[in-house]
Amino acid sequence: MTEKISLAGDLGSGKSTVSDILIKRLGAEYYSTGAIVRSIAEKRGMTVTELNKYMETHPEIDHEIDDGIAALSEVDRFLIIDSRMAWHFTKGTFKVYLSCDIETSALRIMNANRRGEHSATLEETIATTRTRRESEKKRYLEQYGVDIKDLSNYSLIVDTSNATPDEVAECIITAFEEWKSNKSYSRVFITPVRLNFPEIELDGDVISPLLEKIACGESIPDVEVSERDGEFYLVGGFDSAMAYTMSFTTFIPAVLVDKEPSGDYVQMKDSI
Repeated sequence: MTEKISLAGDLGSGKSTVSDILIKRLGAEYYSTGAIVRSIAEKRGMTVTELNKYMETHPEIDHEIDDGIAALSEVDRFLIIDSRMAWHFTKGTFKVYLSCDIETSALRIMNANRRGEHSATLEETIATTRTRRESEKKRYLEQYGVDIKDLSNYSLIVDTSNATPDEVAECIITAFEEWKSNKSYSRVFITPVRLNFPEIELDGDVISPLLEKIACGESIPDVEVSERDGEFYLVGGFDSAMAYTMSFTTFIPAVLVDKEPSGDYVQMKDSI
């Protein structure tokens, strides 16, 4: 069976734009449930947010969409599936989640100017986006017992907040090649400004050799991150994370761990 990539993620995380790049780069076909949902909302004279709320008590709409996603398991073609639930219903996909901070998401949604998906101001759009996120999480948890925000469900998590669509697509393609030879592949790629760093002292004697290894393309100790309510916290590999940041890399490669953050944290963007 031809391998497939399922692409889920936060609203406004750039799934459609990244999918367009992946299709061209990989020669794949595209399947999107987002376009289907927008069409249903328009036919019913609803905004997408209103339809999401309506679907909480009318599961037949979700089931109709999900039956189509499940059927893709038997399609012998290379597909990029832009869908909240393809990772769950379509068998054997490379499971990708695109994450984005709420303000950047809202700005992108406003700039896309899709009917019924944004409000007049950024503050209102942030509130609407947050409502849609919570509605979707509630709906899928109640209908399927699945938490779509549980990032441990995915093989790859990419933070798109401060990265170009081409950089995100390149990250996915590289990871996809690794996943094909190692189906237990599991990584997070997060931009430094999105990550919450613990407030501890730097040790230049430790970081300098790590900088040299990064420059030479050598591996360094893993960075460990924990996710809580859409926020990412550095909980292990502090020196490695700082070395990547000081190397001006787009992404910090990391592993996701279930560890409770402790102490004081600061985001890199707040300390610049």
